[in-house]
Amino acid sequence: MYKDKDVVAIIVAAGKGRRMDSETPKQYLYIAGKTILDTTLYKFEKSNEVDEIILVVHKDEIEFVKDEIAPFYNKITYVVAGGQTRTESVYQGIKKARPNSIVLIHDGVRPFVSYNLISTCVENAYIHGACIPVVDLIDTIKEVGEDGIVSKTLNRKALKAVQTPQGFKYSIIRKCYEDALMEDRDFTDDAAIVEYYGYKVQTIEGLSKNIKITRPLDLKFAEILASIY
Repeated sequence: MYKDKDVVAIIVAAGKGRRMDSETPKQYLYIAGKTILDTTLYKFEKSNEVDEIILVVHKDEIEFVKDEIAPFYNKITYVVAGGQTRTESVYQGIKKARPNSIVLIHDGVRPFVSYNLISTCVENAYIHGACIPVVDLIDTIKEVGEDGIVSKTLNRKALKAVQTPQGFKYSIIRKCYEDALMEDRDFTDDAAIVEYYGYKVQTIEGLSKNIKITRPLDLKFAEILASIY
């Protein structure tokens, strides 16, 4: 709960992890003796602000998650099947969220999110309606054409890498997702949908350790982080 709003966290873990080069979906791989998904869920379960967790998983994993994962988390109220795209998957979670709530949308494979980042995201979503954590880019970024030739060097100071959780007022995120699906549009993150339909998105400082575990090298790095934090 934050002021007069319930806080609902939608944890998106419906991917099959093809880039991980593993038969096991990446969210069920282990770091420091726990699955990546369990490590992520624990942060939201113990957050003082979060009232409810909605877990979005692949349709083939529904029964497994309901039997083997959800019973260990008091805040999980729904386990729902994802869709064909990330946009469809997130919308399945949004439909279960409480109206008039603050909705946090978080990648299930970002296990190093902090309690402070969750709190700051909730606060800024309440104030601004939409909020995302961002971090500075380290590398120089270049725009490259289909022929492999550099066409432009972008101004790194004006660019940010975006993380989750991304926070929104329920009324904003529900309407934007419904419009996007009605128009058959797909986006790579939630803020992009909100931006597309004309809403302003507030940025907050993210965390360098809040990595998304996607590839084998990420998993090795996560094991190192888990031993430190």
